[in-house]
Amino acid sequence: MRFAYKMWFEMEDKSVFGMGLFRLLTLVKQTGSLHKAAQELKMSYRAAWGKIRVAEEKLGVDLLEKGRHGRTGAHLTDKGDFMVTHFEHLISEMDAFVTKGQLAKRINRIKNIAVTD
Repeated sequence: MRFAYKMWFEMEDKSVFGMGLFRLLTLVKQTGSLHKAAQELKMSYRAAWGKIRVAEEKLGVDLLEKGRHGRTGAHLTDKGDFMVTHFEHLISEMDAFVTKGQLAKRINRIKNIAVTD
């Protein structure tokens, strides 16, 4: 049996932060460029910037510093960095939970309870 999961944050039943935005912001952080991050993800700069603007609007916080981009690159705001860092931490915890067999043990326990009931 193989286990997989997906993780995202929702507000008012709408996704506001998930793996796509996490990957984009992580690449911006690594490369210092929204353009390079978009290229790496095989998306247009416009699409990448649109994705960030929508997330910022939904979250009510700026994720990228504005006004100093262009030739000087792109940088995460403190809140953007916080989101990336903590989402990465949650991914690590979930990966450990899934890969260390804890999930399989719990599912087997549930199956055993269901069989005896």
